Amino acid sequence: MKTQRYGIPTLSLSVALILPTIILSASMASASINLAPPSLDDPYHLGKVTYHRKLACGTCLLSETTLDAAKACDFIERLNTDQQLMTLLNEKERSAVTFYLEKYFGPR
Repeated sequence: MKTQRYGIPTLSLSVALILPTIILSASMASASINLAPPSLDDPYHLGKVTYHRKLACGTCLLSETTLDAAKACDFIERLNTDQQLMTLLNEKERSAVTFYLEKYFGPR
């Protein structure tokens, strides 16, 4: 007398049990990280925002200028000597722009 098997073949059964386990563990392993937006107390962020909004926008002082490391150093020196820049930016903004440019163009 022959024995007959009913149901799912053995290989398909193991795949059917393992595949959902892999999918569930992968979905649980990917956690979402909720980072707070940068604060204006952060000198890098404040310097970046100030530079792009007050100095390098389409109608701003540096709109036609492309900064590289050498030009950035010259511009940093001008920040505290150029009267136009001193009236445009307060001390905190000038300090933050200096910090931003030094970090952006500094060694990595």
